Amino acid sequence: MKHTSIVTFFCLAFVLTSCDTKKEQATENPTSETKDSVAISEAAQDELQLENDPRKIGPAKPTSQYQIEEDIYKINSSENPLYGYWVGAFGKNKINIALAQVVEDSIFGHSVCAGNFRAIKGTIKETDPGIYAVNMKEPGDDKYDGEFNFNIDLLKKELTGSWKPYQNTVGAKDYTLTKRQFKYDPTLGDFPQASTQVLDVPEVENLLPEEIEMIRNEIYARHGYSFNNLKIRRIFDAKDWYIPMSVDIREELTDIEAQNIHLLYNYEDYYEEYYDDYGR
Repeated sequence: MKHTSIVTFFCLAFVLTSCDTKKEQATENPTSETKDSVAISEAAQDELQLENDPRKIGPAKPTSQYQIEEDIYKINSSENPLYGYWVGAFGKNKINIALAQVVEDSIFGHSVCAGNFRAIKGTIKETDPGIYAVNMKEPGDDKYDGEFNFNIDLLKKELTGSWKPYQNTVGAKDYTLTKRQFKYDPTLGDFPQASTQVLDVPEVENLLPEEIEMIRNEIYARHGYSFNNLKIRRIFDAKDWYIPMSVDIREELTDIEAQNIHLLYNYEDYYEEYYDDYGR
């Protein structure tokens, strides 16, 4: 009887110990069902974030913009020293005259200025070695379209000329532009953190509304966004590193920038809604 009791005791102890071990293993190593639940939860979170993704908010990009952008990618300065981005002051704004292709006496490109992105084409003639006279026209279907006449001096690396509108909507402009290269650089600007790291709430919640607005727009400026807003445009046109490249750079935003823009927008809305309630 005693022998039987001892055997029974050890068997019971073994069973209890085994059960405890299985419980510990279950806690340390989630079952496939638990892992699937986590994966589903993360997928749902990603889907939620995509609904607020600034890269997908706003009107569709016009077909004409895609066509012009295709021309941008064809620009290869090594093929012809005329090709590339000629940038400088254009009245109170900054302009980028991008030259993409020369075929015999015809020349093709586009202009970017003050939130406008216009295809331009015309004629070119070499008047002296390394000096070219160029006439290029915008399409004419916008009230601010006009005609460019300029000379390019490859020795001085300067483009100088004038522009006049087809209609009497704005004044004529004289300009001197220099050849520039555009390369996205996330370290440019006064607040590069917005392009290099995910911002958290404490970094944003105590900023002034004007600071939040500038940080957000600086992200777009780094990608060469051409601003329609006069106040913002004046600020970035004055930055030497800034080159207007496009009126739609949403597809160029990084994951980090998209998350930060979403956060900053939330706090801009917050200030707009509650600022008066907290006093000035």
